Amino acid sequence: MLLKADFHTHTREDPHDFIRYTAVELLEEAARQGFDVLALTCHNKRIHTEELRRRAESLGILLVPGVEAAIEGKHTLLLDMPYARLKVRTFEHVRDLKRDGGFVIAPHPFFPAPKCLNGKLRENLDLFDAIEFSHFYTRSLDFNRKAVEYARRMELPLVGTSDCHRLWQLGTTYTIVEAAAKTVPAVFAAIRAGRVRVVTAPLRPLDRLREGLRERRNRLRVRPRALLGSMLRGAERRMARSEDAFAFSERRVSFESSSADSLRARR
Repeated sequence: MLLKADFHTHTREDPHDFIRYTAVELLEEAARQGFDVLALTCHNKRIHTEELRRRAESLGILLVPGVEAAIEGKHTLLLDMPYARLKVRTFEHVRDLKRDGGFVIAPHPFFPAPKCLNGKLRENLDLFDAIEFSHFYTRSLDFNRKAVEYARRMELPLVGTSDCHRLWQLGTTYTIVEAAAKTVPAVFAAIRAGRVRVVTAPLRPLDRLREGLRERRNRLRVRPRALLGSMLRGAERRMARSEDAFAFSERRVSFESSSADSLRARR
């Protein structure tokens, strides 16, 4: 069976990044996009719970326990492996854990950032089951190229991921896995056997900027109305308390109304 998968995502529960959406909201969006397999990989924190697993299952998604761990200061994706930050800090620790199973992916390994694996991938190649093809690239700037060439030379599979920190990123790059069953062991076995295909397209920053501006304009259209409604409700409550409060409230609502009109005029 063919399974649409993303093995690198982040949610509001991530202790290192400011993210607007929760794990449940990400699962709901993944279901809307037709994902079959998803891994939640927050930084240095495994957020997988039985409640999340059941919620994912109800949406038709196989949820893979995961974490993006800082191993010797380098980002490393650990899937379906026990994790405690103070106990899993070195590649030797990961080597010990992996004797009992699990799956290790090298995320954005050759990007120009101190936390990317770079030489540590070569030094610990025996640990890694796959190399990530990240969504974060354009036609003119693509740090995935080195990863693609390295995976080819080392005969390691590539998996496409969104490294999702914003909901719009989900689905920009993902993996099609040809697995014998929709289970974690079957998915891992299929990837190791190379029965995977990366689906991706380069980002178009100008298009994204236009979308962001449209979203902002839409929020500005809604905000004055919502603000005015809130103020009117507050005025009604104060009217019930005293005539003096009513006079103050009337002036406050009028002021907010003027602010809304000035926003419309600027647009």
